Amino acid sequence: RMVDWEFKNHSGRTKAGFYNWEGGIHTFCIQLREGIADGATTYDVVSLADAPENPPAPGPLGDVRAAVMQDLFSRYYNELFTKTGAAAKNWAAAFQIVVWEISHETSADPANETIYTAGLDLEDGKAEFDASNNVMNIANMMLDNLGDGGFLSNIDLVGLTNRHHQDQIMVVESMTVVPGIGSLAILGGVGAIGRRRRR
Repeated sequence: RMVDWEFKNHSGRTKAGFYNWEGGIHTFCIQLREGIADGATTYDVVSLADAPENPPAPGPLGDVRAAVMQDLFSRYYNELFTKTGAAAKNWAAAFQIVVWEISHETSADPANETIYTAGLDLEDGKAEFDASNNVMNIANMMLDNLGDGGFLSNIDLVGLTNRHHQDQIMVVESMTVVPGIGSLAILGGVGAIGRRRRR
């Protein structure tokens, strides 16, 4: 689904969803102002709090925003993959918008998770987003439920960083990934691990 975004003095229009890499790896973008490269790309595997790189903004999540991101994934990541048809596209776009809101909203106070989530607003602040009513309704539902009953952390996440290409968040599932040790090489287009964005 198409999404209009504004971040500080920059704006754009892009498709929102997740990257579906061959081998069953799914990632979400956390850097609006960079793109995924065609061909081979090597990412450093880092802790979620240390992604994305800076420059360009927004810079690393830090502990508070990382905990809020963890809560989002814990609540909705698995449900996202149960959707089919138009609902799947709407949910993927909505989830990506909330990922961007958390990773790019730097006007909200990051003193703690509760204060930070109270300052998140998809249509106001340093990061603003606009999409279809269906997508925005789902995104706002996700945003409104963050921290409800406590902040969850039952899904393992790592950051993937590259100085020249768009940084990503990846769920660690069956593969063993240790942040700060080694790197992950992925190929765009044809190769052992190809990419396509779930629209």
